[in-house]
Amino acid sequence: MGLANYLSRHWSDYSWWPLWHCGMPYTDTYVPLLHLLVAATATLSKIGAAHAYHAVTGLFYVLGPITLYLMAVRLGAGRGGAFVGALFYSLFSPCTLMMPDIAKDLGGFWGCRRLQVLVVYGEGPHVSDMTLLPLGILALQSALQSRTRRALAWAALTFAAVFSMNVPGSMAAGVAVFCWLCVQPAGERRAAWILAAVSAAFGYAIACYGIPPSSLRTVVGNVGAMHAGFSAGLRAAGPLLLAASLACAAAIGWWLSRTRVALFLRFAMLNFLLLALLVLTARPERFELLPQAGRLHLEMEMGACLILGSLAWFLYSLIPGWVRPIAIVLCLAPFGLQLEHYRARARMELEPVDLAKRSEYTSARWADAHLPGQRIYVAGSTSFWWNAFTDDPQLVGCCAQNQSVPILKDVPYLVDLPGSASDTARITPYLQALGVQALVANGPGSTDEYKDVHSPQRFDALLPVLHREMGDTIYAIPQRTTSLAHAIGSAEAVPVPVPADKPLSSDDILRYAAVLQDPARPIADFSWMRGGTARIAATLTPADLISVQVAWFRGWKAYVAGHSIPVTRDGLGFLLLHPACTGPCEIMLRWTGRPDLIPSAAISVAAAGLFGFLAFGRRTSLPKKWIA
Repeated sequence: MGLANYLSRHWSDYSWWPLWHCGMPYTDTYVPLLHLLVAATATLSKIGAAHAYHAVTGLFYVLGPITLYLMAVRLGAGRGGAFVGALFYSLFSPCTLMMPDIAKDLGGFWGCRRLQVLVVYGEGPHVSDMTLLPLGILALQSALQSRTRRALAWAALTFAAVFSMNVPGSMAAGVAVFCWLCVQPAGERRAAWILAAVSAAFGYAIACYGIPPSSLRTVVGNVGAMHAGFSAGLRAAGPLLLAASLACAAAIGWWLSRTRVALFLRFAMLNFLLLALLVLTARPERFELLPQAGRLHLEMEMGACLILGSLAWFLYSLIPGWVRPIAIVLCLAPFGLQLEHYRARARMELEPVDLAKRSEYTSARWADAHLPGQRIYVAGSTSFWWNAFTDDPQLVGCCAQNQSVPILKDVPYLVDLPGSASDTARITPYLQALGVQALVANGPGSTDEYKDVHSPQRFDALLPVLHREMGDTIYAIPQRTTSLAHAIGSAEAVPVPVPADKPLSSDDILRYAAVLQDPARPIADFSWMRGGTARIAATLTPADLISVQVAWFRGWKAYVAGHSIPVTRDGLGFLLLHPACTGPCEIMLRWTGRPDLIPSAAISVAAAGLFGFLAFGRRTSLPKKWIA
């Protein structure tokens, strides 16, 4: 909601996201499709981003069984079996029978896991991508059957949408495509592999501007730090086990392709088996074959429901014709009972919330009114909701996969956990060094769901209290100014560690914080002019540098009197400007995008043009060497 809310108000300039991790390129925040759709809905319909988010994700949720039905029919299922499978998918969560923890979380076997994941755990992008996934398989099968360039173009566009919606959903789509390939009959297998490869590459080319290689590199670089189980799996022969699992799946698919089992059922069985292996072996803290493989239990249900639907329809077909109406009537009762279970659960999950009684809302709104534009340390569910209610930037924010400032991974351990006296004493200078103006601590009376900040009362003797409400206390972090820019000497910047992954010296950080609080230093005024453009004004000497507490990325440019000045990175990961000014100095700081921005845009424009030509031009066949 925060992403879409900001985007809907900054359509002309949203390339830089200033609200998390001391700032980042917008493409690093999250894959963009859902947030673009929500922002567009909010803008066009004149409703808030929260209502637009509910509308868009709700629409994707209800379309899920429909796209599953359409995929099954395209793969050769009878309409009756496909309908019953989609009905199971609508009214039953098979994972509750296979995973006791989920059944416990749902309060029994009859709750709706997909709805719970959407509305309780906030998995709107994942649930939305689950609706697109069957369309990807449908589009590939259509291209394989028609062998036309038009069908290939639509398959590519579908995969561009899948890639742009959610990362775990894209991972599940990769598994699904692999299973689809493995169950193809021998005469179709080569053409299927070529079509899948071309569709995936073409689809990424369309989505390249929104998911540039630099953003992919950031996400992949953070995988190990984010997922302890996957990291442990990599050390424990995980890649070999994954390769062996895929080889076994390919062998099973080959065997199934030689049987008389229908294509849709072969696909459903293999996809279910492979996902069940990935999901049921996943232990987030100890072992995973794929990052966050346990989240794919939702996609695992698709295959299970198609299998159940096919079995139910087969049994129904064995019943004599005159008995079938009676069987249908008898089935209405359990389906009606299960429908009521779902409705009761939905009423419970979707109860309206009085925001005035939630500390996540009251703290954010107080900060918005009294600390406008100031960077604040927030944790727990307060952090999740913060930027849905205010544009005040957080020090950390969401999400771990897009962090590019290494020290931000360590600060929560220092602030949240009650450590030694020396650790507590370091909290203030560390937050000063990171440009933080206030800290929100969630006490026992807070409605924060996690209360990540332990023993919050320890801050009473350390920091001035700004505000108390709803169990939250907002403390001030003493700072000389609220500016994010500071004049320092060339020897006073935090040095870049060598090697790059070496931990920063605590002494360097404390010394840098002391420099920022030195009253003898000239004041540097910092103000955002628009999304990625800022103005800095200070009276300097030629030896002075400007330290800007904004994350450094390739693509920042700075100018004095229209002339470019050097922009480098300090050890904290912040910007370091070299103005070489004498006297009053005005610096314009501009975010121009990473070096791959223009090539990514060119690739996307070219791919979109090719899509338009193939999808709406003359219907022609694919090259014979592809489909022979």
